Amino acid sequence: MKQARRSLFAVALLFLLFLMQQFGLIDPVLSRMGSIPWWIYLVVAGILFSGYQAFSLSRQDKEIDDEWNEEQGNIFIRRMNAEKKKRRNGKNPKAMQ
Repeated sequence: MKQARRSLFAVALLFLLFLMQQFGLIDPVLSRMGSIPWWIYLVVAGILFSGYQAFSLSRQDKEIDDEWNEEQGNIFIRRMNAEKKKRRNGKNPKAMQ
């Protein structure tokens, strides 16, 4: 699923670049990019990388939290079932003997 989504994103990006080339929009962009200092590219790349890391780490944290919640839910359900079984055995007159 992730690989398909990435592939679709890459194809869409290439198609967008193709359209920009066909309409003559790439040359002005490239000429302006040459006048920007190199360190600004590093700052923008750092911002993008930081955003990506924040997003991926929050997703991993959510998955860990979901796993923990599921484990705790299973423990709670087991305790409820044990309590039900204990109550049923307490009402059964044969269990008293």
